[in-house]
Amino acid sequence: MRGGLLHLQSPGTDALPERASGAGKPAIQIEFAGLALTLDHSGAAYASAQGTLIVADLHLEKGSRAASKGRLLPALDSRDTLLRLKRAVEAYRPERVVCLGDSFDDNLASERMADADKDGLASLCASVGEWLWLSGNHDPEAPIFCGGGTANQIEIGGAILCHEPAAARASPQIVGHLHPKASVPAGGCHFSGPCFCVSEDLLIMPAFGAYAGGLSCRSRAIRSLLKSAPKLFMLHASKLWRVA
Repeated sequence: MRGGLLHLQSPGTDALPERASGAGKPAIQIEFAGLALTLDHSGAAYASAQGTLIVADLHLEKGSRAASKGRLLPALDSRDTLLRLKRAVEAYRPERVVCLGDSFDDNLASERMADADKDGLASLCASVGEWLWLSGNHDPEAPIFCGGGTANQIEIGGAILCHEPAAARASPQIVGHLHPKASVPAGGCHFSGPCFCVSEDLLIMPAFGAYAGGLSCRSRAIRSLLKSAPKLFMLHASKLWRVA
């Protein structure tokens, strides 16, 4: 199960409570820093004018890393994450894919990854005109087996894409790192899951990795970075839901 995807303490339905604004959609169009973005229910974002698909925090091989430390966690996350990433690439057919860091859970991830998953990732990278790995705190250097370029950050359409948000920003940023999660109360139960957190000059991407987990958007670590109350788009039941 994708980490933090849904916590539900209530019998019955897949539908979110009425507090959620409007019906869920497979994708939602927004404008951020002059960019026309499609936020997708998979957790990816697509900048159409730039032909760029953006994902954050794949944390590939987190399961095998946990298993190596004696934790009873199935090492199945990479297969699930890569399948969902492949679907997003096939759906949007981007000219470029940008991974916003922490794509691998540590620098030894490629040594633990199954050959079939390594081959699948290399093939996926080769299917796109440009694949770019941005440095994260878990993976300052991307493994070379999968191809693609590397960078600390890039700029598209006036927005900076990087792993960690800057406290003082000269330009709008699209980042990962924080794994934002929204929670919606509903009559004694809570729906929660990863979300896009969109503020005035900061878009924090949800973690794409199956075992990545999440951090509440109410946490000080996230609130302290926001200049305005954020819009929250929560991932649930193969749709996006505007919950704030």
